[in-house]
Amino acid sequence: MTISVERLPECKALLSVEIPSSEVSIERDRIVAAYAAQAKIPGFRPGKAPKSAVEKRYGKQINEEVSERLVSQACQKANTDEKVEILGISKVESELFGPDGSFAWAAEVVTAPEFVLPDYATIPVEVPKNEIADEQINGVLERMQQNHSEFNDVTDRALQAGDIAVIGWTATLDGQPLNDATEADVPQLAESEEYWVKLPAEGEEDNFLPGFAEQLLGLSIDESKDIAVTLSDEFQPEELRGKEVVFATTVKGVKEQQMPPIDDELAAKISEGKTLDELKEDIREGLKGEGERMRQNLITNQILAHLGQKLEFELPQHLVFNETQRQVNDMVYESYQRGADQSLIEEHQGEILENAQARAKVNLKTTFILEKIAEAENITVNDQELSRQIAMMAAQSQRPVKKVMRELRDRNAFGNVRHDIMIGKVLEFLRSKVELTEVDPDTAAATAAAAAGEESTDETES
Repeated sequence: MTISVERLPECKALLSVEIPSSEVSIERDRIVAAYAAQAKIPGFRPGKAPKSAVEKRYGKQINEEVSERLVSQACQKANTDEKVEILGISKVESELFGPDGSFAWAAEVVTAPEFVLPDYATIPVEVPKNEIADEQINGVLERMQQNHSEFNDVTDRALQAGDIAVIGWTATLDGQPLNDATEADVPQLAESEEYWVKLPAEGEEDNFLPGFAEQLLGLSIDESKDIAVTLSDEFQPEELRGKEVVFATTVKGVKEQQMPPIDDELAAKISEGKTLDELKEDIREGLKGEGERMRQNLITNQILAHLGQKLEFELPQHLVFNETQRQVNDMVYESYQRGADQSLIEEHQGEILENAQARAKVNLKTTFILEKIAEAENITVNDQELSRQIAMMAAQSQRPVKKVMRELRDRNAFGNVRHDIMIGKVLEFLRSKVELTEVDPDTAAATAAAAAGEESTDETES
């Protein structure tokens, strides 16, 4: 087998293959024998037809299979001998069986990008110290205290700061019912039969529409009031931003929040049998665990930013296209989940596409770098690790392992799972090698922001 490779731009190459008849015959004989063993040809018992009869009846299929196998072998040989990692075939230029039984094939193929890995033995990273202050623990306790509050009906006074107002409303825009005045889909804003609104006490934030709750002060049960609110510049959907909406509001109830004291009794309710000191220790450990997970994410992000800044290489355009489409789908879905409507998404489709392509390039670049590190460090995934991951997937989705395996087999997705495990192992390896510096949280936040900014710059330049 003779192979020649002509490198082309954009991660492509022209691969030319010539295979002598002696090698073609070996492969053809194997395939013909496989067909002969199963062939049902009139005049012959199953599996007993001569080679010539099998080739005459199944000649087209045999040639196609011979061609596929020879091309596959050629691509493997190109990878081994010419160091060309072929990701796919974009265009077949020629394919010919010669009169002497030889085989010639030429095609434009898509190749993995070529680059030399930078030093990754000791990547410098900065993370915040994982120290838990008493104020953090107290903050968690106060939220738990809030969650165990009781809300008592108040009938002998008007609403005051700190109360819960139980209200109903209908909303209008420019004098028309909100649903008629706009095409935006906002049924919950247009009308409500019963809604609880907290009137913030001193130092608390208004968690409802800004300026709404304070206009309820002094109202009593069954009293009504038109409350005008100008929607913020961040409001969704976008077409209502800056609009003044009037809510014809009626107070249906007043409730007073009664919070229990933070003591052993509350601790025992929150965590059965625990004292307040024991609960505080549990909270501390939980916060430390969250802090460590955050630190690991910061380490990973800084590793990837560092490697991305050190390398520039072309990416296969069909992979960029496919990954961009996946990112677009994800971003549109996320927008719908946040309440954006179709018109808003269409208005920003150019921006969505630009951001999706930037994300796609970063993702692909990162993947190629991590795969090359896996190859350099001989990081692989064994069957036991694959089985363990599948069992974990089954447990998380509360499905039988056999069903998950069947679905993966049907989608031909075992390779994807194995690849994800390998990427995770590479990241774990890199995290174990970093040159770690612990800093105060403000410094760590600045470092993380800088890394994100540099990565964004890389996206734009790519």
